Formats: sequence, structure tokens, C-alpha cells
Amino acid sequence: MAAASTAAGASVTLIAVPVTLISTLIATAASHAQEMPGMPAATAPSPGVLIPRIQMRAYFLEDDQFLLEENIRLEYGLARDLSLSAEIPLYQGFLDDPRPSDGEFGLGDADLLVELRILRDDLNAVDTVRASIFAGAELPTATDGFATGSLDPCVGAVFTTISGRHGIDLAARYTLVTGDGLAAPIFLTDAGDDFLNLDAGYAFRIHPAAYTEEREPAWYLTAEINSVWTMGGEHEVLLSPGLLIEAPTYALEFGCSLPLSEDLDAAPRLDFALLAGMRLLF
Repeated sequence: MAAASTAAGASVTLIAVPVTLISTLIATAASHAQEMPGMPAATAPSPGVLIPRIQMRAYFLEDDQFLLEENIRLEYGLARDLSLSAEIPLYQGFLDDPRPSDGEFGLGDADLLVELRILRDDLNAVDTVRASIFAGAELPTATDGFATGSLDPCVGAVFTTISGRHGIDLAARYTLVTGDGLAAPIFLTDAGDDFLNLDAGYAFRIHPAAYTEEREPAWYLTAEINSVWTMGGEHEVLLSPGLLIEAPTYALEFGCSLPLSEDLDAAPRLDFALLAGMRLLF
């Protein structure tokens, strides 16, 4: 099993990809409503607008196992209140055999979703109430044992409200798993059972206390409950505090995840996870 220092050194290649992409994508853009770092929001780009989002996660698992994830999401506005998103995860594993080890790279299952916003009530320049429904599938793009590699349809809904300095997100997603699952899954969602994601998030704007004519970055403290429940009786519930910085042309995300409750069969248990990301607002 590789030590943490070895894992950090071997991850340079993985980190170099988003750094290069970020440096070439930064540009001027319109402001975009707040999104929690670790869950969906009922926000959508305007027609013809592309919003790239890059997140890095480091998972520290039981028995000194370690996993790096680089997640790239592209969201595009098709029409008013209608958007298309694609999410592609790349992994680097330092896990125990038979799971990917020694810094092995591989793809996970990509997400392809169509989202329709069914409610938008903007009460003023800041306050809003929004709701969206979405549908799509996890595509069989996985390699090297990082995911099931099956075509798994999903449906879901998300509710977002912003009132003054407070924001709340609620989301649910059901995924129908069509494959047999992995003999040695990394995540409990790859065990072969249908699963339900339930997420709840709260954001508090710590700066500025009130918006002015100056377009300055807004700073939020965030707290999420991210949970997965499988139809086979397993579950994982995480507490995810974070920091969100949203400027007119970009958003920065930082956070961690800590297990509140875990009932896992074959997947390794999570000790904690760290997150850093950037969203570009075109």
C-alpha cells in the first residue's frame, strides 16, 4: 500500500489537467445564482451559455486507502429554463487489491442530464424561489474497475430558495442500476442495487452583509447533508461543511465531508474527504 506522501507525488499528473483548463477558460461573464459545492441546485445557464465546473476530491478511506477524483462538468443552456449537462469523472486509485492500486488511472461512469426548471419566482434582485426536474443516465464509460460500466437511467428534482443572506437547497435523485455491480466496489453505488440520493444544503452569506452597486465577490459558509440509500439496505450519510466564493465571472469551492452514518457491505468506509473546485460563469 502506497504511503500518503507517495500518493501526493503521483497525483501531479491528475492535478495538472484542471489547472491547465482553468487558466484557459477564465473570461468575462454574467453572474450566476449560488450553488452548493456538493449537490444540485435549481439554477440553469441562459440559452447559448456554457458553464464549466471542475472539482477535485481526495477520499481518505479505511486502512489508509486513498482515492483522487477529478470531475469535469459542462452545463449548456438549450432554451429558457432548459439545460443539458455532462459530467465526466477521472480517478486515480491507491487502494488495496483487487481495487485499483499504485496510482492507477481510470474513468468513472459519466452523467448526462437534461434539466427543466418548472418554477422561477424572483422576488427581487437577490431573493428567489426555484424548482427543477431532471432526467438522464449514467453512461457506461468506466474503465479499470472504477465504476460499474452500465447504462443506468435516473430521474430527480431539486428546490432552491434564496432569502437575503440565507440559501437552502433540497434535492432527490433515483438511479435504476441495470448492471450486476462490481465484486469489489469503491462506492456503495457500484454494488449493483438501485439507489436514492437525498441532499439538503444551507448557505449563509458572510460577505457582503448587503449588496451595493459594486460587483464584489460574495462569500458563503455552507453546510450539506449528502446521503445515499440503496435498495439493498446499505446507506451512507455525510456532513459536508464548506466555503463558497462567488464573483461575477467565477466561483471557488472548498469543503470536506465527514461520515455521520455508514452501513456498507463491500465498499470501503470513508474516514473523510476534501474538496476544491472552480466554476466559470460565461
